[in-house]
Amino acid sequence: MKSKYILTIILFAGFGLTGCNDVLDKKNLNAVTAEDTWNDVTLATAFLDKCYKDNLPDWDADVVQINQYSDEGRGGEDFFYEGQLTSEGGDGPTAEYWPYEGIYKLNVLLDNINTGSLTEDVRKKIEAQALFLRAYRYFELVKRYGGVPLILSVQDRNQSEVPREKTSVCINQIVTDLENASTALPASWGSADAGRITRGAALAMKGRVLMFYASKQFNRNNDKARWQMAYAANFAARKQLEEDGYGLNNSYDGTWKDNSDACELSKEVVFSSRYSYPARYTDINAGIRPLDYSQGKTGWNQPTLDLVLAYPMADGTEPGIDINGDGKKEAFNPEATDETGLFWLNRDPRFYRTIVTNAMIYPLIDNQYPEQRQYTYKGGEVEIANSTKTGFYSCKFINYNLPKVDVRKYDLDWVEIRFTEVLLNLAECAAEVGGKDAEVYEILKKIRERAGITPNADEMYGLKPNMSQQELINAVLYERRIELAYEGKRFWDMRRRMMFSDSEYVGYARERIEIELTDAKKNLSLSELVKDFAEGGGEAKLNSLAYFDYFKTIVTRIDNKFQWNVGENHYFFALPKKHIEQNPKLEQTKGWNDGTFDPLL
Repeated sequence: MKSKYILTIILFAGFGLTGCNDVLDKKNLNAVTAEDTWNDVTLATAFLDKCYKDNLPDWDADVVQINQYSDEGRGGEDFFYEGQLTSEGGDGPTAEYWPYEGIYKLNVLLDNINTGSLTEDVRKKIEAQALFLRAYRYFELVKRYGGVPLILSVQDRNQSEVPREKTSVCINQIVTDLENASTALPASWGSADAGRITRGAALAMKGRVLMFYASKQFNRNNDKARWQMAYAANFAARKQLEEDGYGLNNSYDGTWKDNSDACELSKEVVFSSRYSYPARYTDINAGIRPLDYSQGKTGWNQPTLDLVLAYPMADGTEPGIDINGDGKKEAFNPEATDETGLFWLNRDPRFYRTIVTNAMIYPLIDNQYPEQRQYTYKGGEVEIANSTKTGFYSCKFINYNLPKVDVRKYDLDWVEIRFTEVLLNLAECAAEVGGKDAEVYEILKKIRERAGITPNADEMYGLKPNMSQQELINAVLYERRIELAYEGKRFWDMRRRMMFSDSEYVGYARERIEIELTDAKKNLSLSELVKDFAEGGGEAKLNSLAYFDYFKTIVTRIDNKFQWNVGENHYFFALPKKHIEQNPKLEQTKGWNDGTFDPLL
């Protein structure tokens, strides 16, 4: 496994910030005092590193669970249905999120870092990293609840009951912390500090925060001044990042291709949460794989039919196929047995770096099927009960060369912000501001070019020319859906844009496919079927109508009991009931249990 420097320091976990109060007033040589900590660069840095560990996002809670609550993954049924949400919360994004213990530790650092004898440069850099982490934590709170108790220093026991602050005040404080952080942080760190927060990361986070605040969830009257502020912030972030050497990797999957430091600390990685086995590792590789090639984990990031069909064609144009040669596309129909049923052909190259469908090559090192194909038809997996629940698997984030015995020892970094997101944030804000069409087109074409989409004769990469403002906005949101699939962004995008209330999603139910053998092949065992399919070339059969000699498909619903129906009063979550019981100064959010707090103020 690789060697990493940040977030693996655990020595501070045993530190106690104690005073010297015994009767003889002698120093306890086995304890680390507060005075020691803020006068010693090693101890102060160790305290900071513990703050990193306690406040950074992680694969499970911040990525995998979130993916199940959007139109890209299955699960998350407790969020979508009117009357199902309660102030008790649920799973995933609706679960309790109350990270004030982590914020407390950050406030301890911020209250004390300037009290010792550390050099100004060291103090400012440590302080700036803590400011970023506090801003990140408060933003995660605000995007869930709106305004929250804004605690900016260590409290004593008599100050424990703090009311919620206005959302606008919280946003201003978050932005201020990020601005102050950006002025003291370096463009990059040396190898011993690889992965620490940079000034570019602070500016990128500021751009994300202001884009959220300009979005419909927070900005019901579409105040264009907010979009202008967000645009300026993201423009500055892009400019600074490019000056500091950041940019797009050469390939779309370059950030996730393997778990080498070369890719994890590439020029596209702006802000990440570092993993290093055995100090810190993730089950993501195990959870995404079919159970046959995993260890006790499966079911993560299984694509919905909706996401699969959403990918554009290889030339960037809308999905579908011109059956009649008349220039008009027919929509893909997974249940068809003509060319419209071959929905996996000639798609955006990002499709094949994200989606695995029946009989597609999935070159896991333990895959012993002929040609290393993955079969998802009923009976095509040894553990039928644990087979894919959507008809698809994902291959994004997978290390193909990791053997089954090691899949739970995976230490791929989680990338919270990559340069591509900064570009897309800028493009969305530019489209909303208006009059910046050329900038939006430049960004979208740049991303599509890197993805491997063909430029075509007009060099538009499949983009419609001369789009209206709303079409440009929709084009950016569409690109975000494809480019950032399974990166924990889609649910929050749908929420901040209040897409759950759009006509296409009211009464919506996610869909899956169910694949069976044809009558002519139904008596074949798995081993017989895969041998038969491989004879004469499995790839040729997969990519032609010969596929339908073997398989038939039906479309079924994932959301069997309900359809989506998210009320507008549920875009801000309820505060966890237990915290209101513990703190009588807390008001519940409007729309929840007679709540009185307005998150739009």
